[in-house]
Amino acid sequence: MKVENKNVIFESEHLSQQQKTNTLNNSLERLKEAGFKMTKKRKEILEIFIEEGKYLRAKDIHEELTNKYPSMSYNTTYRNIYDFIEIGILESTEYNQEQLFKINCIDSAEDADHHHHHFICRMCGKSIPLKACPMDNISTDLSGILIESHRFEVFGLCEVCRFK
Repeated sequence: MKVENKNVIFESEHLSQQQKTNTLNNSLERLKEAGFKMTKKRKEILEIFIEEGKYLRAKDIHEELTNKYPSMSYNTTYRNIYDFIEIGILESTEYNQEQLFKINCIDSAEDADHHHHHFICRMCGKSIPLKACPMDNISTDLSGILIESHRFEVFGLCEVCRFK
């Protein structure tokens, strides 16, 4: 399956077929554990994300699926994507005021506490995990508040695109 776009490449873009199979199986198991019925369309959505290994727009996924299922609604695609985010199978970001989604970097439920950020090439879309979190360096006293989440992403040009 090939989805044509200029979105962000998952940092493990060179997964082996076995790793892709394991990621799919882990994702399907998480769906089942969350009480979702396994459907062919859900499986195919996951396969697209795993095969492409990059951030994709919901529109990209929907276009790919409507080639096979012409009557599939955009709402069905979008709802499934957001169900996958809620379960932790997909993660999302926003770039140029557009929501993008990719397979979560977390391979299993045991890794659920794993936390990291990304460098994202704005030209080719390469995504590189950052091994630091800026929250670790904040010296402001935040002891009286509850931080529920935060985001930190760095956009620029990767080593290949930099010289194009």
